[in-house]
Amino acid sequence: MMNYLKSEAYRVTHTKELYMTAGIIAVLVIMLNGVLSIWGRRYAVTSFSYSNLVANPMVFVMAGTVIAYILYEDSHKNGSLKNTVASGISRVKIFAGQCLVSAAAATLIMTVTLVCWIVSAELLLEHAGPVILDDLLLEVPMVYLLSVAGLICGIAFLEIFEKNVSGIIAWFLIWFAVPKIFMYLALRFEAFYPTAMWMPSNFFGINSMQVNMQNCLTIWDSAAGMVRCVASGIIGIIIFAAVGTLAVRKKDL
Repeated sequence: MMNYLKSEAYRVTHTKELYMTAGIIAVLVIMLNGVLSIWGRRYAVTSFSYSNLVANPMVFVMAGTVIAYILYEDSHKNGSLKNTVASGISRVKIFAGQCLVSAAAATLIMTVTLVCWIVSAELLLEHAGPVILDDLLLEVPMVYLLSVAGLICGIAFLEIFEKNVSGIIAWFLIWFAVPKIFMYLALRFEAFYPTAMWMPSNFFGINSMQVNMQNCLTIWDSAAGMVRCVASGIIGIIIFAAVGTLAVRKKDL
């Protein structure tokens, strides 16, 4: 397992995809704050810049999944996965290794992105508005485990579905469509409400987040909200890791 992790880490750190992705995102972030500073007028403040992330926590979840697809979407097409299996490494270990390596890569890219976002905002924009740097910094640990869960879900769906498009559609259904269905059911049947409010796209959006140019109220402002964010991330990691493990074990059989 350790040898496979080392080989994957070496492969990922020696491919252009990782650095191109980090570079492109960093440039776009700096350009965004640059455009705000020149043409933003009343929006040329740090609060508006930070609110783009604080008001949209699911962006972190989607970003982690995108990184996983960039790194591993071709592994089923070019035969590298078959070669790895033929070398004697089980699919379960391969799945675990892909999750760990892509999580590390996504964390690195997220760190670079946030550093560029914060530094450019602090240097280029006026320090004003309700959303401050602390709000953004607190958001990161609150959504990190959910981002890992989304990433593992994406890799699991790469294993389950032969076509990448099918995996992407399934991912969006699980993370966005299913929660909406549960919320609609909760409006008619109260029994569905507790379950619906454990789904991230619901508890981030239903009466728990008010982030704009006048207010900054987030779900993680309360201890209960913090627990919900972290616990739902842990639950998601367990569920999707189990789904992915079962899927690859069937292929081993």
